[in-house]
Amino acid sequence: MNILLTGSGGFIGSNLKEYLKDKYTLLCPRSYELDLTKSDDVSDYFKSHEIDLIIHCGTIGGARGVQDKESTIDDNLAMVNNLISSKRNGVRIILFGSGAMYDKSRNLHKVKESEIGKFLPFDLYGQSKMKIAEIVQSRSDILCLNIFACYGYNEKSSRFPSYAINQVLKGQDIIINQNVVFDYLFVEDMQRIVEYFINNIPKHKIINITPTQSISLLEIAKLVKEISCSNCKIKIKNPVMNNEYTGDNSILLQEIPNFHFTSMKDGLKKLYSHIEKTLINI
Repeated sequence: MNILLTGSGGFIGSNLKEYLKDKYTLLCPRSYELDLTKSDDVSDYFKSHEIDLIIHCGTIGGARGVQDKESTIDDNLAMVNNLISSKRNGVRIILFGSGAMYDKSRNLHKVKESEIGKFLPFDLYGQSKMKIAEIVQSRSDILCLNIFACYGYNEKSSRFPSYAINQVLKGQDIIINQNVVFDYLFVEDMQRIVEYFINNIPKHKIINITPTQSISLLEIAKLVKEISCSNCKIKIKNPVMNNEYTGDNSILLQEIPNFHFTSMKDGLKKLYSHIEKTLINI
């Protein structure tokens, strides 16, 4: 099977590339090789390549602490629409949504897929993901997998799990700006979920891929301390809890009833070992 994997330079895309590279024939053009916002370029690419499935990880915006570009909505919609118009009939698309489509400015407690569109996201990235979800709902050949938080190998060092691990490895305290409850999906679980849907047609079009067990940043910090046997301190700057950011996974478990999620402790152990080895080899 020939799979077009977009966004292979990002966290999700690079981990999928590593996981799938020996199982399928992957086409992984980078954005400087194929601009997905340009319809003619995408059309020409499909004419010159045999593509059986598309996994679309490419996205614009959504970076923490960075204001979305004015073109975020148009660019993200253009990428999806160009893939749709260029692919041949029967080729499925698996793409990634975000909890941002439910509007992160409010408290999101195990939010369900049925709530999409009930609140307009405050940010352009969230609005673009909501509009893409509307496209998905109107078609039978696209699956949207909503990620709320995903952690694992080669994530940005500023991401909290990696940040906390790096702090204890340096013998420094873990600083939490504001505690919040997340649904953190381990990257290996994400890989297994995507592989399942490569080989199985889902009954649903939009699926939250979130673990059943939610966890706070403070709890993660405590687990990192336990794993590392560190004596570092955990400090919280703002004592008020931030809005929860969790999604209901009932539909996911209907699709994959026996799916086993990696516990946060086990996932952090693997990430700790990975980061520790990386630092040793520097």
